[in-house]
Amino acid sequence: MATYPDLKIFIVDDDIFCLTLYEQFMRNLGYTDITTFNAGDECLQSMKDQPDVVFLDYNMEGMNGIDVLKKIKAMNPATMVYMITGQESSQVAVEAIRNGAVDYIVKSSLSPEKMPAVMQQVEQLYVPKAKEKPKKSFFDKVKAGLGI
Repeated sequence: MATYPDLKIFIVDDDIFCLTLYEQFMRNLGYTDITTFNAGDECLQSMKDQPDVVFLDYNMEGMNGIDVLKKIKAMNPATMVYMITGQESSQVAVEAIRNGAVDYIVKSSLSPEKMPAVMQQVEQLYVPKAKEKPKKSFFDKVKAGLGI
């Protein structure tokens, strides 16, 4: 299924069972560039690797998923973040979407049968980095205007 098997995927969950299960879902669909993390701060330390998509748990030790989501979006607004959580709170879902999550998925509804639909949505939204034009900063525009 994977149109973009080299899509860089981060999975963040402090539940090792869920972490392993989600990773296997992805690998079964043909994705190969998958990195897993047990905590949000570990993920944030690796954001320099510029993941295309992050699957993020809400309830974790230390920072919760919303705090991690905000920092991910501050570091790289183009990173797609899907909140996958046991929290069935509409308030948390609204907060996640308001802060830039693409979707809010309740763990109890996630299954091997649903994962292809989730990844199809990811691939429809994905813009390969090679096709992206780098945005010029204000200083780049000033330098260009000054002939520097």
